Amino acid sequence: MSITFDNINRISIDGHETGLALLQCRGGTVVYTPETSTTKYAVHKMPHARYSTAHDKPAIGAAGRAQLDADIRALLETLK
Repeated sequence: MSITFDNINRISIDGHETGLALLQCRGGTVVYTPETSTTKYAVHKMPHARYSTAHDKPAIGAAGRAQLDADIRALLETLK
């Protein structure tokens, strides 16, 4: 399995919720921790400004889906 997104942009890896979410904005891709009763909203700096969530080698020059998967896994290691 790999990275998946639900209908409210929450990120799962290998079928497990990560506690992170993703937005595609004009300025790039934003990965963040949504605010809940136990966590504060936080934006996480990613190695690439923009990621494709659909293609591994997008024509637009953004980092692909496989790179997003790898970068999310690396981010999760830093959040432990």
